[in-house]
Amino acid sequence: MNIKHKYFYLFIVFFVLIDQGVKQFLINFFNIDTNLLINDFLLKANDYLNIVIVWNRGFAFGMLQNSIFNSNILNIFLILSVIIFLFFYVRILNEKYYFYLFSMIIGGAIGNLIDRVLYGAVVDFIDLHYQNLHWYVFNIADIYISIGCILIILFEIKKKLTNHD
Repeated sequence: MNIKHKYFYLFIVFFVLIDQGVKQFLINFFNIDTNLLINDFLLKANDYLNIVIVWNRGFAFGMLQNSIFNSNILNIFLILSVIIFLFFYVRILNEKYYFYLFSMIIGGAIGNLIDRVLYGAVVDFIDLHYQNLHWYVFNIADIYISIGCILIILFEIKKKLTNHD
């Protein structure tokens, strides 16, 4: 890895620490028993945001949460495999912007991986809604992963348009 990308690992650690810090703050502030893994409403922040605790044992958006194919060991293995792949992939790409964008994705994935190891489920707590229409409950790590993916797509589109001319 080039010296110009030395902050890649620091960004990953930063994203993990923010994600885990917020989750630990909520668990401690609301005195949540992490042994029970009970979903619970915690706080109405405003007309569009609630803070809730949802223990996601499945994949993205809670998919396969109650499936016989869902296993925490399998989830941990898959997430760890993706993280390792992304580490190698970003080194192959070896472009400055990819290091920053992939640090968001890897940091978010590690944050959710830590939850799975500690609790057997991912701690989700952000409930965005409009009246009775609720989006899936998510966490800060999910935000990092989503923004990183969106920015990579936009970066790729920009590269293709720039190289096409």
